[in-house]
Formats: sequence, structure tokens, C-alpha cells
Amino acid sequence: MSARAARETKKKSIKEQEKTFEEMWANPMKKPYLEKVVLNIGVGAGGEELERAATVLQTISGKTPVKTLSKKNIKEFNLRIGRPIGTMVTVREQEAEKLLKRLFVVNNDKMLRKSFDNYGNFGFGITEHITIPGVEYDNVIGIWGLDVVGRIVRPGMRVKFRRKSRAKVPKHHYVSRVEAQYFLKKKFGVEIVDKLDLDYI
Repeated sequence: MSARAARETKKKSIKEQEKTFEEMWANPMKKPYLEKVVLNIGVGAGGEELERAATVLQTISGKTPVKTLSKKNIKEFNLRIGRPIGTMVTVREQEAEKLLKRLFVVNNDKMLRKSFDNYGNFGFGITEHITIPGVEYDNVIGIWGLDVVGRIVRPGMRVKFRRKSRAKVPKHHYVSRVEAQYFLKKKFGVEIVDKLDLDYI
């Protein structure tokens, strides 16, 4: 098979897959949605650095971040269990969608294909927070990098996490890697690529 024929076959296969997703999403219990977006900055220690990182997340999200605590004792890094080492904030529903649209702009609305798993989770990093639209540089705070993690689910996933009468969720009810990629492509106009070539002005 020639390279051209292989590309045409792959393109046809993708179109058929997308058609399958559209038919499946006609069922309201199968239609996926963005559950949440989590922003995280690892500092490694508490004090003023941690407060500055928390200010960055609050500026980006408009929400009050919380501290993340160490779960291990690591002598080499001077870490003890329960010691603050970072900060994170969770944004949900429509606010999460608006935030994610701003964050995708940093990478020119592109995402790496390897940034997805088979459970509806995806993530990417931002090297400099001042590249996010609407965020200005502050010489007191400096420049920070952060991790962005999102989760795409279907209705009914609450049964796995609720306090009472928890139940297992069958594997077919999770959002697969390919389906999550198509969801972001359709919902946010994201292009899925194998390599990011970013041109910063």
C-alpha cells in the first residue's frame, strides 16, 4: 500500500469513528462533558514562595487555591509528611470551559496526542503564566509555570465517588483517549498533534 493510500484509509477510518461518536452522543447518558479543570503549581516549600504561587492561581482562575501537602518523608529534599509543598485550584462547569479556552490559546489551540489517557483525563503544562490571555507581569510575583489537568466524563460517574451506595462504573462508560480528543476538537477547536511547534512573539 502506498503512503497516499494509507493516509486516505486512515482519514476514512477517523471519519467513521467520529460518526460513531456523534450517534452515541445522541443518548444524553452517553454525551460527555467537561467535569473540571485543575491548576497546580509545585513549589517544594512553604513561605513567601508558596503565597506568590497561590496569588498566581487566584489571578488566573478567580478562585481561592488550597495548599497541597507532602505525603512522604524525603530527607534529601527536606520534606516531611504534612508539609506544604504546592498549591492548586479546581474550577468546574461553565467557568472551567471559559478558563480552558484561555489556556489553550497559550499552545496555539494545540494538544499533544500523548497527553490523554483512557479514562477521560488530559493534561498539559504552561511554562510561563504571563502567556495566558488576561494575565499581566508583576515583578513582585515573578514568572511561574503550572500544570493544567482536565477531566471529561459522562453523566452517572457520581456513583463511583458518592459517600453512600458506591458502585463500580463499567469500562465502556469512561471516555476513551480517542473520544476525548474528538470532544476537545469539536467543543474547543483544539488540534491534536504529535509535536508542538510554538512561535512566541
